[in-house]
This record gives sequence, structure tokens and C-alpha cells, in this order.
Amino acid sequence: MVKKDFKLRLLFLCTSHTLLHVYSDLPLVLLPILINDYGLSVLLGGVVVSVPRAFSLVFSVPSGLLADRLGHTKLISFSLFLEVLAASLIMLFSTVEAIVLSFSLTALASTFYHPPALSATTDISPTDFRSRGLGFHGASGTLGFALGPITLGLVLNWLEWRYAYLIWIAPIFAIAVTALFVNISEHSHDERDESKGKSLTTPLREVLSLTFLSLLLFMLFRSAAGSTISTYLTTYLTKSKGLEASLASIVFGLSPLIGLASAITGGYVGDKLGWKKSLTSVISTATIALFCVFVSTSTIQIVLFYLAYGFFNNMTMPVTTSLVARIVPSKSRGTAYSLQFIPMSIVGIVVPIVLSILINLFEISIIFPTAIILYIIVLIITQILTL
Repeated sequence: MVKKDFKLRLLFLCTSHTLLHVYSDLPLVLLPILINDYGLSVLLGGVVVSVPRAFSLVFSVPSGLLADRLGHTKLISFSLFLEVLAASLIMLFSTVEAIVLSFSLTALASTFYHPPALSATTDISPTDFRSRGLGFHGASGTLGFALGPITLGLVLNWLEWRYAYLIWIAPIFAIAVTALFVNISEHSHDERDESKGKSLTTPLREVLSLTFLSLLLFMLFRSAAGSTISTYLTTYLTKSKGLEASLASIVFGLSPLIGLASAITGGYVGDKLGWKKSLTSVISTATIALFCVFVSTSTIQIVLFYLAYGFFNNMTMPVTTSLVARIVPSKSRGTAYSLQFIPMSIVGIVVPIVLSILINLFEISIIFPTAIILYIIVLIITQILTL
């Protein structure tokens, strides 16, 4: 049965997801600029993008527990207000410390947003539309990932990079306020009261099954593989291929922009083929495309194969988020989705630093064989998983 007004609620969730992520990838795109402007080493640059993920890791579980106990709209609004604060700090202060603090607030905003938003998306979507609903929600976030770097690339042609933050403050603030007055959740007051009466650790006990832990292992290696490319791609394009920072930023943003279609396609394929066949096919294709990026000699070929890699890589997102909803009770999904992001936070802390060491030992192109090896491990885990 189609749930009442679910399309309107889904539209609001998609809009909030887009605006949440317009700042998310800017730290990675800005890395070569910050290294140049502040005289940072590659290692220190890696630390700058790693510190915010440490904040995410600390608050991952609390955000999920709060989502299951407080409901959806409060945390969604709170996360968007954190984005406004982060952008304000960028505009008001120019020190490295203020920049790292702003990046950290952006990471925290994502941490607090996703458990209630993903839980709400699965709650309001009909069962036979769940993967596609998550696909639309994921695609909207992908649009945000694209808009940030593309905005930066355009701004760099006329203004300082900080103005890429200023452009988005007003719409983010407007949606943050709107979220306070929108009824997203379909949970009844009785369910909410029942949740409040439970022990704080009850959702954790309900979520931490062997099946869910196996899925987290998959996400750990999947995140490590993707992060290996995304962290230093713009640095690779500017330092190794000689692209201007503005052009490298636009190329970086084009991949998630194309990912709009891939996230929706991934949701459709997941519903039709099942999770194992769909994950195996898209991860295999993404790995082949990444190998082509590595061996290509011209910049045009690199860009085209990178965009193909991004398309298939983004197709995995709705499938994995749908799997969480499949194996976890609805009343504990906020906690489950917060735990889902712990591997990403760990990867975000460790990978930039490890890669900076590898780059110093070898050269920046080492990111490609490293990612390919990690994707092969992901494929092996996919075949072993039984959900």
C-alpha cells in the first residue's frame, strides 16, 4: 500500500540531502589550494582532512541513538544549522585552525543528518519502492556533492575560494528552519514513548548481529577504496597532469553530478537483480574503469574513464542502504545507519595519512593500484556475504 504523502516527504528529504552535501567534498577539492596557500606538506594536508572524520567517528553511535529516541526532524534541522555555522566560520576567519574547525562541523553535520534521514526514507517508502526511494535520496545527496566542487570551480575564476561557501548559506538556513515545522516521521507517539522507555543500549543489541557486522566489513573496504581515489584526485590532476585548480574542481564535481543518474539506476537494478548480482556487476565495472584511468595517457581519457568509474561506483549506495533496512528492525534503523558510517569515518581518518606516506615513498599515481586492490577485496567479500 502506498503510504500517505510519501512522495512529498521524500521530496523534502531529498532537498535537505542536497543542501547538506554542498560542502562535504570541498575539503578534498581544496586540498591542493590549502597546501599551496598555507605551505603545508602532503602529510599535513592529509591530517587537515583526517581530523574532521575523527569528530564524525566519536559522534557516530550517539547520533543514531538520538535519532531513534528523538525522532527525525530535530536532528535534520540541527545538522543543517551546523552547516550554516561551518560556512560562517570560513567567511569570518582565515586561519588553518578555523578552517579545520569548519571542516569538522561539516563532518558532524553529516554524522547527525544521515541516521534520521535514512531511517525516515525507509519508513515512508513502500516496501517495493524502498531501494528506489533510497536511490532518489542518495541521488539528491550526490547532487550536493557535485554542486559544491562545481560552484568552487566557477568561483575560483573571479573570487576567493571562500565565496563558494557564502553562496549556499541562505538556502541551507531556509531548509534548516523549515525542517522544524515539517512532519516527516510516520512513527506514532506510542512508538516514540516506547522507545524512550528502553535502555539506551537496547538498539545496539538489536542491531549488532553477525549479518550486520559482515555488512560493515564490506562497507569498510568499499569506503577505503573510494576514499583512496577521492582524497587525492584533485591533487593528482593539478600536480601530475597540470590542470588548473578550478578545472580540477569541476572535473571532481562532474562525477557525482553524473552519479545522480547512477544512484537512481542503482536502486532500480538492486530491486530487479537482487543485492549480490547488482553489487558484483557494478563494482567489477567500476574497477575496470579505474584501471583504465590508471593506464590512460591523455587528460581527456583520464576524465572520461574517471566519470565512468564514478557512475558505477555510485550505483552501490542505494543497494547497501537498502540492505540495512532489510536486516534491521525499523525502530532501530537510526542506530544501524549511524553504525554504517563508522567504517567511513575510520577510513576518512586513516586513509589520507597512509596515502600521504605512500605518495612520499613512491608517487601520487600510487592511489590507483591501491584502490584497485581494495576493490578486488570488496568483490571477494561480496561473494562471501550471506544476508
